[in-house]
Amino acid sequence: MELKKYIAIRYNAPTGFKPSQWNGEGRANLDPVWLVERLALFDGYCAPSLEAQSLKDFTVLIAFDAETHENYVRTVCNCVAGIDVRPVRVEAHETYSLRFNAFVQGDTDAEFVSLTRLDSDDALAPGFMERIDYYARREIEKGAVSQQPLYIAFPDGQNFDTATGRYTHHEYVTSAFGTLVEKRSAEMKGVYSDHHAKMATRFNTVVAASKGAQWCIVIHDNNAANVLRGKPVAEPSFTVGRHGIEIERREPVRKERPPQLSHTSAKASRTVGNFVRFLLGRPMILRK
Repeated sequence: MELKKYIAIRYNAPTGFKPSQWNGEGRANLDPVWLVERLALFDGYCAPSLEAQSLKDFTVLIAFDAETHENYVRTVCNCVAGIDVRPVRVEAHETYSLRFNAFVQGDTDAEFVSLTRLDSDDALAPGFMERIDYYARREIEKGAVSQQPLYIAFPDGQNFDTATGRYTHHEYVTSAFGTLVEKRSAEMKGVYSDHHAKMATRFNTVVAASKGAQWCIVIHDNNAANVLRGKPVAEPSFTVGRHGIEIERREPVRKERPPQLSHTSAKASRTVGNFVRFLLGRPMILRK
């Protein structure tokens, strides 16, 4: 029995999202300011949680809008050290879920595959992929996955507020940090085949038991959907953030493009240097 594991990240694939700090001009997922800020969040929180996985035999698929500059795509993929990372280009008229599935068909001949859903600004606990491996192989050996796709749900998580440094315990039964395990085929459903709140109603589901949080939603000021939820905790199950990272909270006002030096914190993710490098099509600098 061969199992190939993937983590699928939409990043800036065409999805119709609207960040809280966007002036409404052009396409939000190609907005230079959003892209520069998202790079800092991905490099600071998501990427190190991938590097820290106790089981590293997985591939990260990152979906980009096909019009995203190649230098930016390369920089994002280079954020994650020691892990196989592959960019997936998505045209404006395409569905990223189908593009993920198409990539998998050409990437592996494994009989079974798993796709884990992860947002580019969030983080996974160090043992997350090890738990995926355990539950997936257990159910495959039972023959359950041969009959129908298996959804692995992770209800136990936490939040981290970048503005205050606080953690909260967040119990979320239909969290977005799920995994779909299925037989590899052209007809694969994929973990993005439906809203995460509906996946457990569509597929055979197992709940991953844990004694601590298995994921972390990073609360920051450029995501309108981010609200700090859960009960405050003195000690989190695991900590997030690359060593030395500091992202400052800013007022959601954008009157100037590009931002002026006097209006931008040197410690903020919206750095003048990276913004200018992005506009000039030059490689951006990661803060490691």
